Amino acid sequence: MTFGGRLKQARTRKRLTQSQVAEKLGIDFTTISKYENDRSQPDYDTLLRLAALYDVSVDWLLSGQRHGDRPGNRIIINGESEELTDEEALHLRDSLEMYRLLKAKRMREAAKESKK
Repeated sequence: MTFGGRLKQARTRKRLTQSQVAEKLGIDFTTISKYENDRSQPDYDTLLRLAALYDVSVDWLLSGQRHGDRPGNRIIINGESEELTDEEALHLRDSLEMYRLLKAKRMREAAKESKK
């Protein structure tokens, strides 16, 4: 994936439009479009602001790789990998824990019924 593709992915994960991002950064929305279509590159200050707005690292925006001591959140479904925000990862973890608890409860109840 290209730099522009990662920018677009990060923006859509935050459920923001190009116009909303442009307004938050004080730039024209066509500039955001140019970044996402790899027709232009942001300056360093804008790159830092984009990373902060999207809650991603500059490393990830530039290279697609995460560096440092904090690993990224990733889910792989049917062989397709997707990065998750911390909020999304926590929600999925909580949902999975609830699913497992309910499944275990149903199995115990089914075992009790089969003994009757």
